[in-house]
Formats: sequence, structure tokens, C-alpha cells
Amino acid sequence: MSGKSSGSAGLSGVPETLLITLAARVVASSQNADLGFVDPAAERIAASLKFDPGRFSDDHASMRGTIVRAQWFDGIARRFIEAQPDGLVISIGSGLDTRANRIAPPAGVDWIDIDFPEVTELRDRLVPPLGRTRNLAADGTAVATWAQTVPWDAGRATLVMAEGVSMYLEPREAATWLRGLTDAASARQSRMTLALDLASPLMVRQSHRHPSVSKTKARFQWGVRRPEEVNSLAEGLVLSESYDVAAHSGTASRIAAAIYRAVTRGRPIYCCARFEYGTG
Repeated sequence: MSGKSSGSAGLSGVPETLLITLAARVVASSQNADLGFVDPAAERIAASLKFDPGRFSDDHASMRGTIVRAQWFDGIARRFIEAQPDGLVISIGSGLDTRANRIAPPAGVDWIDIDFPEVTELRDRLVPPLGRTRNLAADGTAVATWAQTVPWDAGRATLVMAEGVSMYLEPREAATWLRGLTDAASARQSRMTLALDLASPLMVRQSHRHPSVSKTKARFQWGVRRPEEVNSLAEGLVLSESYDVAAHSGTASRIAAAIYRAVTRGRPIYCCARFEYGTG
């Protein structure tokens, strides 16, 4: 997963896609007020970067879908923290997300936001860590490297979130990454919750036509027919929850999701999924 080169805000390729999510958060109160999503920091961050959300905001389906997805991940994080007030939260590919600020985890929770060095440099300036939150410059797929530098202690319950990450990985890279996560949890005898979003093979094939992604140099590379396929890539992962994002992302997306499910015997075109490891 390449993170080099230059572009908007000094970013290009996969890192540049963080601007899509930033745009969605900036326009959420005007385009998708019914969702009740509030992120006061988004406009400040956009202004600091001199970023015009209009570059992506005409892609209404993505703007709404991004907020629907963000709310799902917010809910996962809140429920985990309520159950594990001394747990560890690791967010891979955080971009300029402000989830920790929105959720305000209790003092016992360590929260690590991981992203490429050029993104982390922006985070340190625009989303400075508070309390026991920390920004970590690393390749999120290199689990064996960064896992040694975070407080993933033996037996500590851990939530790993990867929002808008998996589809940019090559298939072999995705499988290696997933096994790296389960290996790290196993070595620490730790219960792990993994939350991520998953593209379908159709989305991967059509990513060059995606209204927002096509404006960057990034392209989708990995997709699954059903979220259950992830279970077979890393032994011990068990699907506990899935959520059809496309079905809640506006009329056009809802119709597309329904048609796709009808012709594929119930497969989601794009979903979020929660997996558990080490619960048995």
C-alpha cells in the first residue's frame, strides 16, 4: 500500500483519500443533517489545509455513505469502551479522523491512531493527541513492527479499527495483514475485536469509475463476495456483525444495493463488519 508522492495537501494515492472523508464531515450538517452527525473540528481542519470540500461534495452517495460508515465505527468504539474501560483501541489508517475527540474515551483507555508518516505529520498539527491518545507513524499493515511499540499488554482486550483501508490492499497483503493481527493477539493471549469495511469484487473492478476515488491516484484492489470470507484468511477470526452501508447511503445507493443482492443471492455490494478473536 503505497504512501509516497505529492498531491492535495501534499498527499497522493491512498493517503489522499483522507480528503474524501474530510469533505464528508465538513458538509455533513448541510447535506446529511438528518443523520445528526456533528464534527466541529472538520471545518477547522479543512480551513487549515485550505481544502475545498467541493472537490468531492457533489458525490452525494459517497458523502452520505462516509457518514453512515463513520457512525457505525463510532458505535463499535463506544460499545467496546463501555465493556472494556481499560482496553486498547488501535485505529489503522486514521487519516484526519477525530473519532477519539468525538467519543472522549475514559482515562483507562489507550487510543493509538496509526497512519503513514506524511499523514501523521498532519495529524500532529491538526488533530493533536489528548489524554492517552497517540499518533503513530507506521505502515498499518506491518503489524509485527508497530505492535511492539504500542501498549498491547498480555491479556489486554483490544479493538482494532480499519476504516477505508482494506480495499486499497493487494489480496495477499490483506491476508498477511489479517494473520499478523491474529498472531499479535495470540502471542499476547488477548481478546481482539476487529472492525473494518469491505468492498465487493464489483466495487474493485469499477473503482476507476468511482466519482470520488477516481479523482485521486488510489484504486481499490481487494474485495470479498461476503464478509464471512475473512474468517478463512486468518484462523480464529469469527464474524459477529455486518452492516450494509450502501443500503443506507441514499436512494440511488439503496437501489443499487438491492439489485446487487438480488442478482448475487444476498451478497452486499459494500459493508462494514465486526469480527472477534480469542473469545472461545
